[in-house]
Amino acid sequence: MKRTILVMVIMSAAAMFAVVRAQAFNIHELNGSDLGMGVGARAISMGGAFTALGDDASALYWNPAAITEMDHNEVMLMMDMDPTRYSYKAVVYRPGSRARNPYHMTFGLGRTNRLKYIADGDWTEGNAGHLIDLSMINVERDYVGGLNSRTNDWRVTFASRVPHYENLSLGFTYIDFECTTTFYGAGAGRICQTVAYDTIDFGLHYRDSETRQFGLSLRNPMEATKPKYINIGSAFFRGDDTFTFDIEHIFGNYSQEYRSVNFLMLRAGMERDMGNGWKLRGGIIYPIRARTSTLGNIRSKIPSPKFDVAAGAGYTFRNYVLDFAIYGDPGWGYVKEELRARSLLTLRYKF
Repeated sequence: MKRTILVMVIMSAAAMFAVVRAQAFNIHELNGSDLGMGVGARAISMGGAFTALGDDASALYWNPAAITEMDHNEVMLMMDMDPTRYSYKAVVYRPGSRARNPYHMTFGLGRTNRLKYIADGDWTEGNAGHLIDLSMINVERDYVGGLNSRTNDWRVTFASRVPHYENLSLGFTYIDFECTTTFYGAGAGRICQTVAYDTIDFGLHYRDSETRQFGLSLRNPMEATKPKYINIGSAFFRGDDTFTFDIEHIFGNYSQEYRSVNFLMLRAGMERDMGNGWKLRGGIIYPIRARTSTLGNIRSKIPSPKFDVAAGAGYTFRNYVLDFAIYGDPGWGYVKEELRARSLLTLRYKF
């Protein structure tokens, strides 16, 4: 009898352990520009301090006005390495010669992977709920089950120098945003959710001199249920070196429940021309403040040293540029409270 009771106790404990393990939160895939590092291997390897530089096709994301600084047309493809997938595609085109286009009117078209995740288990674990907040879907806070969510956008950009102020450029980007989320595992059977909206980002770029320029970008400025982004940046050129500094403020309400967010980030980057087509880069992103109304002070839960670093290199051969970046993944740090490195490649073709 005692032996039977002991076996039953062991089996019950094993069953309870299995349930707890089944509800543990597991991330199978997590990537996208909304996790804090943006797009473009060159920009990411410089810590995302790209608002005032933006002289490649990733400027459609960082600052639409900056594409007037490009002295060429360009196609860009960005590929994440884990998993391997194209996560940003863009083309920038400026018609006519300088004489026929004195205001540098420039157009751009891009496709961005804003957020992609596949995860399952107990979404109250750690900061897992931050992913639900980012994708703006309607799921209860104590949800247990699987989510397969993908957020993409199409963006169309126009920028031009301001007449009579040739050092000043203005630009805007029309964005068609869509997030589709399906449920699996313990959440199977629920209806697929789609969140879609249109918005406009604005940018300003000012070239103060040959060695100094500044940028300003505003994202979602007219959306009542979306967080607002303000980026102020500067770039300085000293011989073979380029230095960039950005301040990013993310604030306001999001979702129909009007949850609030307040982030303040410092970004800094450096690029050195090594000659023979090679460039080396480094960057840092430091979150001064990271808080949401649902998760509280996220910064306190970020693993030490509580900032992210990035590094990379670029090589130019004729009209082709290959850029590489490796960086600390801020999204993984926020959600899993663990350090993790990621890498990506960008191929650019100038024409």
